Order: sequence, then C-alpha cells, then structure tokens
Amino acid sequence: MDTIRDKYDVVTASFVSQPRSREESKALLRKFRDNLKSSFDELSNAVREDFNKPELEFYVAEYAPAIGELTNILNNLDTILSSSKNVDSIPITFSTLSTEIEKSPLGTILIISPFNYPLILAVSPLIGAIASDQVLVVNGGIEESQFLLNDCKFDKIFFTGSTNVGKIVYKAAAEKLTPVVLELGGKSPVFISKNIDISSLEKLLKRLLWGKFTNAGQTCVAPDYLLIDSLVYDKVLNIIFKIFKSDFANVNKSDEFSHIVNERGFNRLSQILQETKGDILSGDNKSDKDSLFFSPTIVSNIDWNDSLMQSEIFGPILPIMKYNSSLTDIVKKVASIHDTPLAAYLFSSSDNDLKILQKYLRSGGIVVNDALWTAGCFITPFGGIGTSGFGNYHSKWTIDTFTHERAVLKQPLWAESLISSRYFPYTKENLKALKLVSSLPEIPIATLKNLAYLLSIFAIGFFLGKYFS
Repeated sequence: MDTIRDKYDVVTASFVSQPRSREESKALLRKFRDNLKSSFDELSNAVREDFNKPELEFYVAEYAPAIGELTNILNNLDTILSSSKNVDSIPITFSTLSTEIEKSPLGTILIISPFNYPLILAVSPLIGAIASDQVLVVNGGIEESQFLLNDCKFDKIFFTGSTNVGKIVYKAAAEKLTPVVLELGGKSPVFISKNIDISSLEKLLKRLLWGKFTNAGQTCVAPDYLLIDSLVYDKVLNIIFKIFKSDFANVNKSDEFSHIVNERGFNRLSQILQETKGDILSGDNKSDKDSLFFSPTIVSNIDWNDSLMQSEIFGPILPIMKYNSSLTDIVKKVASIHDTPLAAYLFSSSDNDLKILQKYLRSGGIVVNDALWTAGCFITPFGGIGTSGFGNYHSKWTIDTFTHERAVLKQPLWAESLISSRYFPYTKENLKALKLVSSLPEIPIATLKNLAYLLSIFAIGFFLGKYFS
C-alpha cells in the first residue's frame, strides 16, 4: 500500500505544481487514442481470456465506443471548455458587470470500474477527466480501493458497480465530504405494448434478445424482464421462441458467447433459476460450472413473487410476464415495485405509449424499439436516478462532471456613479433609488449588445466630429 500512497502523493502534488494546458491535454488524448488503435488484438485477447468475450462484442460495445468518444471530445473540446454566458436576459442591477463562467478542474479524481466492460467503463470517464485537466487514479481491486477510499482524499470519486458496493463507496466519501458519481444498476424493464409493429416483430425482438444476451447478460442496462400486453402475448412469445431456437439454442457448442465472470456469479444465477416457478426454455445448452458457461434461458409464466423478480439478474436469464391491464397501470406497477431502473425499454409504434412511460416511470434513460443504446450513445448523457445512481457522463457531460463552473465577474470603474448608492451613510433617497432600479424589467442580452454597439458608434461619431470641427 505504500506504493499506492506514494503514487497518490505524486499525482496530487502535480495538480498544483504542474497544471496541464489545454493543448497538453489534447496531446495526451491523441496519444491515448493512438495507443488504443494499435492495441485491439491485445485487448480483445485479454477479455477473451477473462470470460470468453467474443471479439465482435468487444469491438461493438467497448473498443469502437472508446475510440469514438475520444475523437468526439477532441473535435469539440474547445467549445465544451469555452467560457459561457448562458442567459437570455439579465437584471439591470447586473448590467454593468462583465461576466463569464469558466470550467475549472476539480483536482485529483478516483475512478473505480467493474469487470463486465473492463475497457469502456474505465476509459469513458478517464477521457473526460484527462480532457478537463484532472490528475487521476484508476483502480479496480477491492483491497486497493478500500485503502484509497479510507486513507486518501480525492476531489471526486467516480464509481461503477453494484448497489451494495456503491453504498460503501458513498459512505466513505461522505466522511471526507468528497462528491461522488455512482453508476449502479437495477431491474431494467421491457414493455411490449399492443401497439408494437406486428409486421416488424421478428426484427424488433431480435434486437431485444441481442440486448439481453450480449456479454451473457452482464450489462448494467441489460433488459432484465419482459412485460407483454395480453393482446399480442402469444404472437410475441412465439417469435421469441423462434429466434431463441435459431440463434441461442446451441451456443454452448460455439466460442461466441460470453461466460460468467466468476463462480460466485454462476452460483447465484443457478440458485435463482432453480427456485423459479416459471416455464424454462434453454434449448440444447447445458450450463458448465468448470468453464462458467451459463446457458441463455427464457422463463415464461412467472409472477412478481418469483425468485427471478427479486433483484437484478445480471446474467443470461430472461423472465417473461403477461399483463392484462392498460400500459399506464403496468408502468405504475413497475414504479411501485422496482422504481428508478437505470434503463427502461418500450417496444411500440405509439408516441402516446412513450409519453405514458415518461410520465409514470423514473429511469436513467429510455430506449424505444431497441436495447442498450443509453450506455453506448456517447452524444447523450448516461447516468442513473434514485437507486440506480446519480450523476452522469459521456463526452461533454463527463467534462461537466469533473469540472467546477466558476463565475468570473469584473466591475468597471466607469460604473461607479451607478453603484455608489449602496455605500455608507445609508439614506432614504439611496434606498428609494435602489428600489426603483430593482423594479425595472430585465434587459435582453441582444438589446444590451445592440445598446453597446450604438453607444460605440455614437462615441466614435462624437470624437470624429470634435476632431474635424
């Protein structure tokens, strides 16, 4: 642990003694991107050895998004970090002030990332931290993380992982008043409405099953359980079974399906599947504890009390329930049992169905007619709400997370006659003048700019007239 302490001391001191310029941060990001571009085979082989992650899955879900997000931040960094004036109008009492908002780096950042997407879940926050001139530590080991949390002081902690560990991180951070971003998980529901496009059913359900079973279901935003309107239940279920038998029923004979990362996870999945009261479909697959291959499995005819409905599954098991009520009622039901999931999915062609979901269920994000995109689309913010975490990141939002918006205000000397009524001695006349100014309507920024322009023209004209007269 002494080595960790020494490195912590070095990076913390460097933030004060050797702050990076924006160009230096850009150079670091370009070098980082170049190194990633030349390391695909090495990285892909490493995660294959860890839990048999297929090369295509690694490319689609981790490698390409990491390169893409790096490029996006490099292309937009000057705009993201530029000082801003984000108001349309201002009170007249502030009209003499020159104001700007700068994004200043927080300092030393701790990033704790999990096993399931080892590249992107470490690199994505890391990119934004580098871009915003932080110094940082990235770490994943339990013992090392505990030491860092308990013995070192950080300016922000970014944690991705389980709710239970997130609580430990949050408690340790609170002792030092350290702000935290928690990216957790939860049971992300899938609603299949009666308004689903029946003519495109197979295409839509193929998207859904890919989202569920990619990475063997070990994805924080994986579709956790499926709720199907009774009016389309039979049609949907038949197509799901058809796709499952075609694409997943023999994956144990293939090397293109991820395994469970450890024996503890395998045993947990085995236990909840053993306790289910539903109808199990797993094809010809046989789970294998030695290799940690867990068979992709569909379980239909379950209820809310089933073993599969008590906590996040985080594995290749898809529970299916039928609902006979309205979409509004089933969404409210989900909100009362498993509120604030990290993602919510809707398969429907109805805009009104989407409005219902937006109105009655709080979630980190919503995807319509597909799966997983909230985690992968780095041009939109990604983060949880309630029990699925707080704070968000991706591209510019990562930079916002790791910077402090500092106000810089300048008062010109020429404004003295306009602000001097605040001084001692206080008089009723001065109070009356201040009340009058405060009661005036706000000035639109555009008007203020035009006024400054007109005054400048007037001043130029005045002095030219004096000069030539």
